[in-house]
Amino acid sequence: MQQVSLNEDTIPYDIVTKKLNEWYTAIKNNLDREAERLKDEVEELMGNMEKNPDVILYHQLLDFRHELMLSYLKSRNEEELKAAYESLKEHQGQLKGMLDYYFFFFMGMYDFRRKELVSAISAYRRAEKSLEYVDDEIEHAEFFYKMAEIYYYMKQTYFSLNYVKRAMRIYQKYNNYADRVLRCNYIIAGNLIDSLDYEGALAKFKDTLQISYSIRSEMHVYTSRLNMGICYNHMEEYEKAYDCLIEAYKYFDKVNHACVEKTLFNLAHVQARKGDLKSAKSFYEKGYEVATDRNNSEYIVKLDLLKALYLTDKCYNLIDDSFSYFVSHKMYGDIEEFGFEVAEVFQKKGDTTRSAKYYKEVILAKNQIQKGEMISETQINSLINDSHTGLEHSRIE
Repeated sequence: MQQVSLNEDTIPYDIVTKKLNEWYTAIKNNLDREAERLKDEVEELMGNMEKNPDVILYHQLLDFRHELMLSYLKSRNEEELKAAYESLKEHQGQLKGMLDYYFFFFMGMYDFRRKELVSAISAYRRAEKSLEYVDDEIEHAEFFYKMAEIYYYMKQTYFSLNYVKRAMRIYQKYNNYADRVLRCNYIIAGNLIDSLDYEGALAKFKDTLQISYSIRSEMHVYTSRLNMGICYNHMEEYEKAYDCLIEAYKYFDKVNHACVEKTLFNLAHVQARKGDLKSAKSFYEKGYEVATDRNNSEYIVKLDLLKALYLTDKCYNLIDDSFSYFVSHKMYGDIEEFGFEVAEVFQKKGDTTRSAKYYKEVILAKNQIQKGEMISETQINSLINDSHTGLEHSRIE
């Protein structure tokens, strides 16, 4: 399915466009080796192609998307990604139609990776305004999935489930999209956890595990294990949680996957809640080292919170700093979840003042989630006005 078309009279452009679209397909499917091969082929073709501004911009957009893929799969240095991001931002407001969609869609993905949720959802919603210029139905499903993902992260369950069902309806119409259907099921199960339906979520994760075995996808086998471990932790079945998480960690560590620090955090969390503080400290130290090395601010903060709550005494500043980070990034789902846990721990210690403080944080976070007004229309309109108005269908000529 072709994402971008060129004037058929210009053969070199047709060849380049076809190769660019093949490259994008490999990127979307996380086929890193195939994507690297196609990238090299594209670079060679671009070097011999007559200059065309739209083709050059499409290439630049895909190069940024390629780096996003590698940063997720291989935990690549974020500096190259940041440089590509800054370079692309210079074109904001200059693109129309399909290229406008790709620009804001990829910007949203980058902002989500940095946990800049307001910027990410703003960019996604801006991209949605140009989605009509994209003919490829699978690309529509990709967009719906990303919207479901960020709304799940924001604990906007209704919107998340609405978008993920729209994505699944498309994916299930085609062959060879088992990977995407699995990812959609992770989102559905995550929303079930947020709805406190742990049994339903666990059943869904067990289904994804069996499907992962059937399609022989190691990555999805261990992603399912990771998710099962998180679910068992919520259910306070710590031995089962540990067994799932340690399996996932061994795989992610072997392939240097971006989920290493997340898995180590969850291992430390499970062991701390179980009371095995020696083991928890070991996983905490490994996780903190990885998160620091990769400059993963989200998990540095979460590991600091874990340290203050279970592994040291009276490090109240670390807890306050963690919640300040959550607030500044509008991470109300994390405030609700961790606020309740912190409040419970202080309650058990008899520190009713601090317990009350964090119960209040939970209530405030719930209010923000229920309002569903984390993104104001003013912010959206501002973003739109920074771009062009009066969009028209754009083809690369």
